[in-house]
Amino acid sequence: MAGATAWVVGYILTYAAAIGDVQASEDFESLEAATGEDLAVEMIGLLFFNAHNVPADAPQYSVLQALDPRHNFILAEGGSTLVLYAVPILVLLFAGAIVTRYTQTVRGSVTDAALTGSIVIVGYLPLVILGTFVFTVAPGEEAMAPNLLLSIGFAGTFYPLVFGAIGGVIAYFATRAPRNDSVSEPNST
Repeated sequence: MAGATAWVVGYILTYAAAIGDVQASEDFESLEAATGEDLAVEMIGLLFFNAHNVPADAPQYSVLQALDPRHNFILAEGGSTLVLYAVPILVLLFAGAIVTRYTQTVRGSVTDAALTGSIVIVGYLPLVILGTFVFTVAPGEEAMAPNLLLSIGFAGTFYPLVFGAIGGVIAYFATRAPRNDSVSEPNST
């Protein structure tokens, strides 16, 4: 559940941060004109995948010829959109910490906390796979979509395992009470 929530929150944060830039982009306007559809949801989805270092596979015909075959909209735009790279990292750190804290694994070892935090993959990976099919832009025969193998490898596996585990470790150290190992002498009066 935490992984799925992290994915949805990450998408929403990406939407909130980038919708203005997307709608002002010339690439976006030409894609919408070529398809005749509102593509805001799909374009934000592609940006969210780009934030996981997953490029969009852009077939080289029609309007898509202007884009690289493996296009990353964040790198192409630069500037303030570069902050989008932090979105999946932060939501997965938070999700890993919440799962670890909620299951009280913080009382176990650091390894237990890391393994518990990485459980966010269970909810995150299925939504990543689904997103590769939902966030497509098809102005012709072929569609521009996130690269499936990189989506599964980076966005669906690497990111939740690594950053969920780090979030679990952060929760482990954040909730540990300082130990007082000194032995106190009884009062002698």
